Amino acid sequence: MNTEINFYEVDESIIKALAPVLIKIVNEGKKALIYCASEAQMQEIDKSLWSYGRSKFIAHITINDQEFEMLRQPILITNRQVNDNLATHLIFLDEPDKSFVEQFSRAFYFYENQPNIANISPHNSYRKENGKWQKISK
Repeated sequence: MNTEINFYEVDESIIKALAPVLIKIVNEGKKALIYCASEAQMQEIDKSLWSYGRSKFIAHITINDQEFEMLRQPILITNRQVNDNLATHLIFLDEPDKSFVEQFSRAFYFYENQPNIANISPHNSYRKENGKWQKISK
């Protein structure tokens, strides 16, 4: 699969940057998988998505929520490199294997300050300037 990979340098919390992307993916009828290596980061993202706005939450589960059928979930947070919900979009906060990234049609890497990725190159990179994403390289 020819995966479109985009890097996003955030100037706010990563959760605030992730939420609009997740909403857009779900509104398009697609699925997303969020990959992060640590259990603590999974729990932080899980908690933040349930309380995204005063009257909003972003429906999702973590890999630890065993009572749900993984294939039916539009958003899955995991620390395993397995596409358990058959997502088309990958959001990664830690570097996965390149072969894992290539299983998705689109991939998004969010980071603060400097990317900490050695083996994956972006097609496009963006930085938020004046509240809008601006392309910084191709």
